[in-house]
Amino acid sequence: MLRGIKTFACDNCGHKFKGMDIEWYATVFSQPLKCPNCGSYHTCPDSFLGLNKSVYRNIWKQMDEAHKASNAHLSISHF
Repeated sequence: MLRGIKTFACDNCGHKFKGMDIEWYATVFSQPLKCPNCGSYHTCPDSFLGLNKSVYRNIWKQMDEAHKASNAHLSISHF
């Protein structure tokens, strides 16, 4: 569900940008967006205390594993 616009921060390059706030799997968390500066998906809503990073590390791990699995599937299907 689209919830509006938020400021996101990239964990890789530190770039801050505005993006659509879309819920992550029907939770209170926001779906990580692609950083327009470096292309990383390791992003999260900007937080004053930096508490989001500890929660989002698990989301990033899930996304990385899903991406690896989809790439493995594509490379196997081309043989």
